[in-house]
Amino acid sequence: MTNSMDATLATLNEQLRAKSDLVERYEAVRDIERKFKAAVVIQLQEIALGLKAEGRTWPQVGEIMGGVSYQRAHQISKGE
Repeated sequence: MTNSMDATLATLNEQLRAKSDLVERYEAVRDIERKFKAAVVIQLQEIALGLKAEGRTWPQVGEIMGGVSYQRAHQISKGE
């Protein structure tokens, strides 16, 4: 899995570096950043909800998700 992700990122970087127009390249990087951040929010939300559905408490979910508070874990589950 990691090798696949690394390969994907390497390809993405190559494609970005191939843009000779730096303004176009900058805009593409920012667009990717926005899309990636949105995907991360969705993934974290699904994980938090999944952990809760497995029967874990919000404090347990928070601990698993990097030691965040139970309140923050609950916020993450709502996509916040």
